[in-house]
Amino acid sequence: MDTSKEPLFNSTGNITKENLIALYGPLLSGELVLRFAEHKNFDAARIEFQTWDERSVVEMGNLLGQDYRTQTVVYKTKDEYIAALFLKALINEWEDNRLEKIRVRLEDPVQQKLAADLLKIRLSGKLPHIDLAGTDFTIDWRLRQLRETAEPWKNISFKEMEMAESGEEYLIFFDTENQNIYIPDDDITELPENIVGLEIPYELKLDPIAVARDCGMEEIFLLAEHPIQETLSAKVIPLSETGLPEFIANNNRNNSRVPGHGVGDNNNQSPRRGR
Repeated sequence: MDTSKEPLFNSTGNITKENLIALYGPLLSGELVLRFAEHKNFDAARIEFQTWDERSVVEMGNLLGQDYRTQTVVYKTKDEYIAALFLKALINEWEDNRLEKIRVRLEDPVQQKLAADLLKIRLSGKLPHIDLAGTDFTIDWRLRQLRETAEPWKNISFKEMEMAESGEEYLIFFDTENQNIYIPDDDITELPENIVGLEIPYELKLDPIAVARDCGMEEIFLLAEHPIQETLSAKVIPLSETGLPEFIANNNRNNSRVPGHGVGDNNNQSPRRGR
């Protein structure tokens, strides 16, 4: 269904996000989509839905897919029921688009050859690589580590990483001089040099072959939705865009309030992995 062409989902309201928060208080993204739709601003609901990551869409789809969610008696008003129908239609539309992209890729002769070549290389035993802020690392999902390719005794364990809220990236602070993970001290008072934040793709993007083996699946089972990537690189995040500056500022405020004291009374959790 193309929700933009469905008469039931034509926008007749112009309520804003600020209006909704004033009416209902703080809203999660899923609640925001439903509230926009309840107030007939389907255009704004669609725009908000488009900010969701894959995990959020799948989780909401699973929730709405439960039989009891389709019963009109669950909803207090007709508008609530229509809002739920709209969200379900958006999810179905998203799933159709995702499957179409997969179909086009699988039928493209160029993509087919590239996929076959990458699969042949991977099945020969060659592990995938990823660029971490300019340094090449070898991905070894079996051992749950990234090893610096030039100096393999240097490695980063996935156990040291923090998973992003989306569930699709790992987060770390990375020392670009020593090519290793950096964990800030709890009493840190100034921004460190040569440190950046990194968003590292999760394992299904890093090595779908190894993940399939790990799960006892056929080696190629995951490739339709998670093809082998020709190149992989972590997204570099400046420290100014992480939570570290705020944490440092809080430490400094505590130090200025209690001369001679450390920051033992700091109740804020340290951004220890890369947030």
